[in-house]
Amino acid sequence: MADAPDKSPDRIAGMFDAIAPRYDLLNHLLSAGIDRRWRAAAIRSLRLTGDQTLLDVCCGTADVALAARLHSKEPSSFGETGHGAACVVGVDFSGAMLALGLQKVGAAGESGHIALVRGDAMRLPAADQSVDAVTVAFGIRNVQRPDVACAEMARVLRPGGRLAILEFGVPRIPGIKPLYLWYFRHVLPRIGRAISGHGAAYSYLPASVGTFAPPSEFVDTLRRAGFADVHADPLTFGVVFLYTAVRG
Repeated sequence: MADAPDKSPDRIAGMFDAIAPRYDLLNHLLSAGIDRRWRAAAIRSLRLTGDQTLLDVCCGTADVALAARLHSKEPSSFGETGHGAACVVGVDFSGAMLALGLQKVGAAGESGHIALVRGDAMRLPAADQSVDAVTVAFGIRNVQRPDVACAEMARVLRPGGRLAILEFGVPRIPGIKPLYLWYFRHVLPRIGRAISGHGAAYSYLPASVGTFAPPSEFVDTLRRAGFADVHADPLTFGVVFLYTAVRG
C-alpha cells in the first residue's frame, strides 16, 4: 500500500481553504452531477420524520445540510416526497468552505434552520447524545484518526440515532475498475488542477482514497465505536460507498 498522505488538520484545512472557490463546480463536473444522487441516498437512509436535529460533519459548503433541510420539498425519482431535518448543524475546519456555505444557506432562506460552525471531527462541538442523526459526505477519509471521529459521532448521537457516511471506494467490477482508476489517477487531477489552480489538492484526492480503509475494515471501525446494524452499500458500481448504522 502507498504511504498515507499527510492529514494533519492544519494542512487539510489549508488545502480546502485554497480550493473552496471552485469546490462545488468541480464536485458536480468531476462526478457528472451524480454527487447529488449520492447525497439524496444518504439523506433517505436516515428515515427523517421532520423533527430531528442533524449534525453534518465535514460539512464543506453545506450541500448535505441543505439537502437534509430541503429533502421534504423535492420529490424523488419515484415521485414521493420525504421528510427533512428540523434543523442542521454543520461542522468543518475550513473557514473558507464555511463562508461559502453560509452564503448558500442564506440564499436558500435557511439561515434559521442551518447553523455552520468551525470545528474538528475528532473533537465535535456537541454535547453527549444531543443529535438524532449524523452525516459525513466525502470527509471521513480526510480525518487524521477516523476511529476517533467515529467514536465522537457515536458520543453525540442519541441511542437509536442514525448515521450515514458517503465515501469514495474502488470498483471491483473487472471492466469498470481499470477505467475508473485511470480516470481517477490521471484525468481527474489534471482537470482539478486546471480549474482550481491547486495541483496538490487533486493529487491528494486519489492518494487519500487509495489509502483509506476498505469497506469491511471501516465497517469494523464503526462497530468498535458503538454502532450497530452497520452496512456498506456500493453506489454507482462501487465508485462510492454508503455506510449506514444505528447508535446502539
